[in-house]
Amino acid sequence: MHINLSEEASDIGLAVMLQDLLVQNMDQHPHKLIDFKKLNISIGLEVSDVDIALTLTFADNTLTIRPGISDRPQLRITTDAETVMALSNQKMRWGLPWYFDETGRKIWSAMKGNRLKVKGMIAHFPSLIRFSRVMSVHP
Repeated sequence: MHINLSEEASDIGLAVMLQDLLVQNMDQHPHKLIDFKKLNISIGLEVSDVDIALTLTFADNTLTIRPGISDRPQLRITTDAETVMALSNQKMRWGLPWYFDETGRKIWSAMKGNRLKVKGMIAHFPSLIRFSRVMSVHP
């Protein structure tokens, strides 16, 4: 597993935080490496309230994080900073995101309130679930 920041992304706090989060998740929960290795997708992440956009490209057991949205991502996630934090704190049950606790309800509310948008969710649902499991700090 390799997580690379492009030179330009190394100056973006969110990019560095995502890198640190993923390294820590893989170290603390080695079973997440199974999902990480299966990810072969480009994900655009836009955090609208802080005007940050990143492209996360998973390929060949490597994640590359770049500034901006590039490569016409298969998944495009647009949300606010608070929801990004909630997504990383979302619990999993039976391998799926759990929406029946406080964090899950916040995420569900963000989806209903159009503060969380995921384009490509249906076409790339297995990758979205794998990405959710990799990002979550919970086992």
